[in-house]
Amino acid sequence: MNFRQSVPDYLTTRKNTIIQIVFTAIFALIFIVAYRPFGYDNWYGNIGNLKLFGGTIAVVLVGMVVIILSRIYMFFFQKNHEVTLAVYIWFIVFEIILLGVFYTCLEIFILDDKRSSFSLFLNAVQNTSLILLIPYTLSILFFAWNDIKRKLEQVVQQFRDPAEVFIPFKDEKGVLRLTLKSINILYLESNDNYVNIYYLDNDKKKNYLVRNSLKMLEKNLKEYPIYRCHRSYSVNLKNVKMIVRTKKGYELILNTNPEESLPVSKSYEKKIMELLNVK
Repeated sequence: MNFRQSVPDYLTTRKNTIIQIVFTAIFALIFIVAYRPFGYDNWYGNIGNLKLFGGTIAVVLVGMVVIILSRIYMFFFQKNHEVTLAVYIWFIVFEIILLGVFYTCLEIFILDDKRSSFSLFLNAVQNTSLILLIPYTLSILFFAWNDIKRKLEQVVQQFRDPAEVFIPFKDEKGVLRLTLKSINILYLESNDNYVNIYYLDNDKKKNYLVRNSLKMLEKNLKEYPIYRCHRSYSVNLKNVKMIVRTKKGYELILNTNPEESLPVSKSYEKKIMELLNVK
């Protein structure tokens, strides 16, 4: 297992993060109420089932607040850093430890538990690990299954008619802004915090501005025939009709009228050549 590889996109999208948090909250509530692990019903003493249920909801809600804050930080973290498998695991470990500290403080200062702080902390971490890791694992498996299903549908669609594949473009918040047929997309151009999407509409060149980075779009579009060829450009290889060598390096000639060309920088030259089957 390579802990330095990026986690799949489905683990960090806003929609799946919300689903995972809600599912974890529901699972934690049901699990604690139904099984009352590790003598949880003794935390509040003999206060009755209704009050115990209310206390359980309060404890679960506080735990979800901690997780929400953690995932908000992850959302901003991934804008400037790569979320690798190791980083993702550390986020989960951090959540478990933070919740363990909270529940330990609850037992010491609110419930006046006389056991040692270390013993209480270990017990709290054990409880939290069980309650978090089960729904986390189930939700990740569900997201992975959905992702595999979506990719298989895309492959089937591409075999039917590659030109009819629709490619989605989302902004930096993951909101869908534009969907275009693969064959109509020409190239993407970086423009500070925005990206210009150039495409054909009835043989006329048009553009659409979306707030996002070229790097993030490159990551989101890796399943489609749009590849980075330059620091400022990504190109749809389906609309490249030839490649020429100039004094400054290689250029991609697009299938447009009038002709347009995009530069190929040294760092992307090898990859583009392989994709175009140029030896």
